[in-house]
Amino acid sequence: MPEDPSKDYYYIQRLTGQTEPILVEYGFIDNKVDANKLKNNLDDFVEGAVKAITNYAGYTYTPPNTTPDIDNNYYIVKKGDTLYSIASKFNTTVSEIKRLNNLNSDTLTIGQKLLIASPPIIDEVTRYTVQKGDSLWSIANKFNTTVEDLRRLNNLQSDTLQIGQQLIVSEIESPTPPNTTKYTVQKGDSLWSIANKFNTTVQELQQLNNLTSNILSIGQELVVPAVDNNTPSQTITYTVQKGDSLWSIANKFNTTVQELQQINNLTSNILSIGQELVVPAVG
Repeated sequence: MPEDPSKDYYYIQRLTGQTEPILVEYGFIDNKVDANKLKNNLDDFVEGAVKAITNYAGYTYTPPNTTPDIDNNYYIVKKGDTLYSIASKFNTTVSEIKRLNNLNSDTLTIGQKLLIASPPIIDEVTRYTVQKGDSLWSIANKFNTTVEDLRRLNNLQSDTLQIGQQLIVSEIESPTPPNTTKYTVQKGDSLWSIANKFNTTVQELQQLNNLTSNILSIGQELVVPAVDNNTPSQTITYTVQKGDSLWSIANKFNTTVQELQQINNLTSNILSIGQELVVPAVG
């Protein structure tokens, strides 16, 4: 670093808040050798930096002008991954990942391709090609839909679009299957709590609605089994006692920690004495 603070240009790395700044120097144009090297290889240098940063951030790198060999239903195993950590990352279960991939053990190998969720079955859809200046909001407005529905239909993880990208903007709604009804997702709902309310399972709800994840949005319509309104509730309220943990409570009520977290909208395993939890009623 220069001794004269007035000439210290490294402030661009130090004064950047909580970001992780990176300064890349590919060469110098004050000599002919470096100038020619940059002129002839700049694209390769830039791609190398992008690839390194992508891998460091934990994402899958896709070279430009190529089609990714995975989609949002798949995950490539990385160093340090376990079935449990992958299941937690994608809000699913170890048993579901093992079922989808016909795994007989919990052993994984780096680079292994795992199916995380069954792809949705959409027979008839309307597609739109992204134009310059488009945004999810403008496209949703054009097709009388919502940004949330566009994200769901296209398995989008961000709002960034590319010119020429094809989006599913609507799907022809299938008739409601017999012995089912429609339910509108409310604040605080989860697939587990809805399944419990309608005396079904999370897997059945996923199949009925072609869901590829457990993520729901308020106002989303789900197909659910028709039930008698007089059916008694299958949950009870439990008050946390000294020494309790989610694991011990799950074991007591013949359920899982993940199900307790879902039905109670818990974001951590921390409990407090006197806290009330919704738990399955033990028959």
